[in-house]
Amino acid sequence: MRAPVTALWTALCAAITSSPAPALADSVSDFYRGKTVTVLIGNTAGGTYDLYARTIARHLSPHIPGSPTVIVQNMPGAASLVAAGHVYNVAPQDGTILAGLASTLPFQPLIDPVAAQKLDPVKVNWLPSPSSYGVIMLVRGDFPARTVAQMKERETAMATISPGMLPAVLAATANATLGTKIRSINGHPDLASSLLALDRGEIDGYPTVPYDAIKRVYAKKFEEGKYRAMIQFGAEKSPDFPDAPLITDLVSNPEDRMLWELVMGSLKAGYSFMMGPNVPKERALAMRRAFMDVFADPKFLADAEKATLNIAPVSGEKMEAMVKEAYSMPEPVIARLRAIYMQGR
Repeated sequence: MRAPVTALWTALCAAITSSPAPALADSVSDFYRGKTVTVLIGNTAGGTYDLYARTIARHLSPHIPGSPTVIVQNMPGAASLVAAGHVYNVAPQDGTILAGLASTLPFQPLIDPVAAQKLDPVKVNWLPSPSSYGVIMLVRGDFPARTVAQMKERETAMATISPGMLPAVLAATANATLGTKIRSINGHPDLASSLLALDRGEIDGYPTVPYDAIKRVYAKKFEEGKYRAMIQFGAEKSPDFPDAPLITDLVSNPEDRMLWELVMGSLKAGYSFMMGPNVPKERALAMRRAFMDVFADPKFLADAEKATLNIAPVSGEKMEAMVKEAYSMPEPVIARLRAIYMQGR
């Protein structure tokens, strides 16, 4: 009886040692050793996207085979399209350049013909996201409209950054499905500058403040009555804002619900990261594993907790599947969102 067992063990060991996995791992490690990996951030410094990307980047090197140096560079513009277009079309496709992007970027080419000319998100190597998230549409505490119904009767001026970003798309979709009268004010570079304008009385509200940003920076404003939540957007309702309805509780029309499903895909994707479409497969997979390892790293989690960052990872495979699902939505739904987007430009 021993001979067959010994033969089987010998064969198994031979199979393991002949497996290509270690060779691939060695080739990836050999490539990255001594290299510099650049994380481009498609948003301005100091904002929520920037904070997530920089916190991840600080812990990334030890988890990439070969432990390359990791540096961060902001490349804001056009709702992260500048950074995404650079990674897709200009940067080396060798795995040394990746980008952290606005949550709408993976879906922007669906509705924006300019974005569609710069990249095809279905071909991108999507990396894991640290978390999906929910957002609050808020108004200044003294703003006369106190309900969604009253927002249908009164114009509400809201900072929306730029046409392709989530605040603008969400505000325009609310007008189209709820009948609100939100006037988009583009030009503020980020959330912080938008809420500063709100504090000065220059605008009435902001459509998409992330829950974790509220806990991190703006909770006191709510406690003091300076800000008031109007609508919640996300997978579930936050108990911190019981009087603000969830968007899915406000729409019953099937076409409207499908439209919101498409719009809120960016919330499900969360803080997206990408590599170019032609990066060698083994390096893209190694970077996906590195990101997931970072999200389980106790030192990273401690830093994330200090910064009030929510960590509930969305895998690279899940990101890829969500993007493909969005681009497979019925054409009438996409066409409707495209029309809404063009009206808001």
